[in-house]
Amino acid sequence: MNSFSLKNALIYDSDAEDFISGGIAVEDGVITEIGALSPQALKCARDVHGRRIIPAMVDVHSHGRDGIDFCGASERELLRLKAAYAAVGTATVVPTLASATQEEWRSSVKNVKNCGFDAIHFEGRYLAPEKRGAHAPELLSLPKSAEMKELLELAGDMHVHVSFAPELKGGIEFIKFLAENNASAGIAHTSATYEEAMAAVEAGAISFTHTFNAMTEMLHRKPGTVGAALSSGRYAEFICDGVHVHPAVIKAAYNAVPHDKFVLITDSLMAAGCGDGEYTLAGLRVNVSCGIARTEDGAIAGSMLDLFTAMRNLMNFTGISLEKALPCATSNPAKMLSLDKITGSLRVGLRADIIILDEYGTDISSVYSAGNLID
Repeated sequence: MNSFSLKNALIYDSDAEDFISGGIAVEDGVITEIGALSPQALKCARDVHGRRIIPAMVDVHSHGRDGIDFCGASERELLRLKAAYAAVGTATVVPTLASATQEEWRSSVKNVKNCGFDAIHFEGRYLAPEKRGAHAPELLSLPKSAEMKELLELAGDMHVHVSFAPELKGGIEFIKFLAENNASAGIAHTSATYEEAMAAVEAGAISFTHTFNAMTEMLHRKPGTVGAALSSGRYAEFICDGVHVHPAVIKAAYNAVPHDKFVLITDSLMAAGCGDGEYTLAGLRVNVSCGIARTEDGAIAGSMLDLFTAMRNLMNFTGISLEKALPCATSNPAKMLSLDKITGSLRVGLRADIIILDEYGTDISSVYSAGNLID
């Protein structure tokens, strides 16, 4: 069912950050009408009785859920993952590959491309060893343009985003290489000073990966990478689970970062949706206890989040409305990775990735991914 219409709805307008009254029509998985519907669409429209319709979530940084890691997943497992994310409101997920061997990355890129994902995110290998977090040290490497060129060729028309430590030898040249090859760079797992981070921004880095986590902290005379993330005007990712970053700090960061550059991510690992137990990530064993994932040496290793929950957490932590929080989980991440011509908002011509909220407007009632109703 990827052709349908809905009427008597409140539809979210990402530009106005407000809801408008009307309907929405979808044909072959693409939005064809919004607002006042044509007589033909209105005739067969389902009445949603004033419920709110919002864009489905866009998660640009997630390693997996439901017991499956994107890195090393088979095509069958990747399709299962697509369905698992859609079931919790995320119709667009960017598979994020943590540190692995080049062979494992190559195989994963091929599978991800074959399964029709829009983009792919590499977060690994090119990390500062002292800020590696939940990445096995033997998998780390200096940035290698030749290595990445092979992966870019395998990725084809998928957008490629690479999170890495720009202060590593060859880091600035690597950022320029990515930009020249229609890929993008994020600053991550880094010991960069404020000046080094800003040099990376000037070279073309577009974002800061899970801001505050695995980067140099901000002090009043040494702003560090965190200071650059909060003041540079670039995209900044945040894990909004109350564990990775204190709620009060999330609130302060929301007030510092331009609101159209504030990006919610899950950074979820394969344990998301599964509960406590033993798992793996980036070559390391991970233990999840009381909903918190840690490596054997105590480093936090991803989250148990889904992005809809992260968005609701942002509302609770900052006191902002749904209308203000929605872009942080939809249009902002879509724009960050140049996916906004595909998804991230409700516009004619975009993919019909849609959430219908419940009668109270606080939880998910139905999800459509490319116009297909998700069970």
